[in-house]
Amino acid sequence: MERIQREVRPNQGAVHDYATPTLTLTEIGDWDIREYAVESGCHIYLWTTHHFLPAALDIFGRWGVNYECLITWVKNVGITPFSFMYTTEFVLFGRIGNLPLMKLGERVDLHAPVREHSRKPDEFYDLVRLVSPEPRLDVFSREARPGFDQLGDEVQRFADVSAR
Repeated sequence: MERIQREVRPNQGAVHDYATPTLTLTEIGDWDIREYAVESGCHIYLWTTHHFLPAALDIFGRWGVNYECLITWVKNVGITPFSFMYTTEFVLFGRIGNLPLMKLGERVDLHAPVREHSRKPDEFYDLVRLVSPEPRLDVFSREARPGFDQLGDEVQRFADVSAR
């Protein structure tokens, strides 16, 4: 996957020194998401950034996911790659089938501080537990979480941090 070249924040460490391989957008789009989806219906959440938002919407279409809304993580810090300060990340929410939300009326803005590079906020997982029934699969997971099965090669990435 292509990367945006930029300065490194203190919480990111060596951003480009990843030991794990990344997938291209084509490889992600070609992934058979239905292999993991519950046939009777499921909720799909896809994290993305400003740069990859159009590609993420395209991937949803390729996966056959019906897009419903954009959840926005409002961060306490950001980067200024061009002119605006990017203080948000996004989660596309969609469905395969018609599985209803367990609770209606939840907000689509999550206000949470940034932690380690690429670590997602606990508030997001709290929201998913509130509105989406089990089983839940966290793909490319970097942290074991109650109520979620994990899939990925970095599942223990934040284990030491979470134990504190």
